[in-house]
Amino acid sequence: MSVYQGRIERLRDKFAPSNLDALLVSQPESRYYLSGYGGHDLPPRDSAGYLLITRDRAYLLTDSRTIEQAGHEAPDYEALEYGMKARLTQRLAELARRDGLHRIGFEAVHLPYNTYQHIADILRGHAELVATSDLVDQLRIVKDEAELARLRASQRALDECFAHVRASLRAGLTERQVARMVEDYLRAHADGPSFTSIVASGPNASMPHAVVTDRELQPGEPVPIDIGALYQGYCYDMTRTVCLGPAPEKLKEIYNIVLEAQEAAEAALRPGMTGKQADAVARDIIKAAGYGENFGHGTGHGIGLEVHEPPSLSPIRGDKELRPGMVFSVEPGIYLPGWGGVRIEDLVVMHEDGAEVLARSTKRLEIDGAGS
Repeated sequence: MSVYQGRIERLRDKFAPSNLDALLVSQPESRYYLSGYGGHDLPPRDSAGYLLITRDRAYLLTDSRTIEQAGHEAPDYEALEYGMKARLTQRLAELARRDGLHRIGFEAVHLPYNTYQHIADILRGHAELVATSDLVDQLRIVKDEAELARLRASQRALDECFAHVRASLRAGLTERQVARMVEDYLRAHADGPSFTSIVASGPNASMPHAVVTDRELQPGEPVPIDIGALYQGYCYDMTRTVCLGPAPEKLKEIYNIVLEAQEAAEAALRPGMTGKQADAVARDIIKAAGYGENFGHGTGHGIGLEVHEPPSLSPIRGDKELRPGMVFSVEPGIYLPGWGGVRIEDLVVMHEDGAEVLARSTKRLEIDGAGS
């Protein structure tokens, strides 16, 4: 049995509680996870294909541009072409009638409403579309050994990238130049960046998801560098905050608070904790230091085929229990408008006895000799 056949069977085990005859998979990452087919969507209107998984059949529906690729990459599926003469909706209607499909689940968080309407209209009288929220997520949330190997390869590439960039930093470089340095390195040594790099200097660092500018890096300022590597579909994510030359006392104080919060959360992680409980470990330290109002995001998020996926380490969305095999970030931060901010982020993989920190990059704040 292939890895994809095993995943299909585990998915089918989830059909009965929802009384489903099939699941229509539209999200590209879930499509890849279940089939190995790597076709690229042009969202929101142009999909590279859909999986239709029934209780005993597995179809990959795509058009003439990618039908050959689908056949090569997803041998566990019957590849069916749709296009100018046979639209997706017609193919689905034919299969629903032929295979006796009455309740077809769909991914409510991904399928565009307009597409849903077209499919529901043509299936009306033959089959019902049933919204599902996390059937595939329940499988994807725990990584197997092959997935962990890819994540570790991404981690190694990003650690090497950060070491290269850190050694090259100097006053006068712009945020944009540093981001380009990151992304050029990752294109040469991995499959590229997993997201658009965040390099924020001085007051720009008060925005957790700052967009790079042509502002020049200056000595004595916080410079959060939030970067990610991609390897065989799997994403890695890490943040380090640095300072060119000696750091002023205020930056040292805030940096040490964030570092204490991050390392305390990593040390406390155990299976069975909820994401909300894990978030509280870091958040309580930052609150006690007087900066609770300056930590406005969750402590962490899951990662894998997507940069942000379940579970969530958050006071709002952190109800899921953390289980062995889950991979997620631990990234508290403090952000002061007009001054800047500090964030430190590692990815961890949960084991039976606690969390393993994947990142190996230094967390040393100051870069000697880079401030002049």
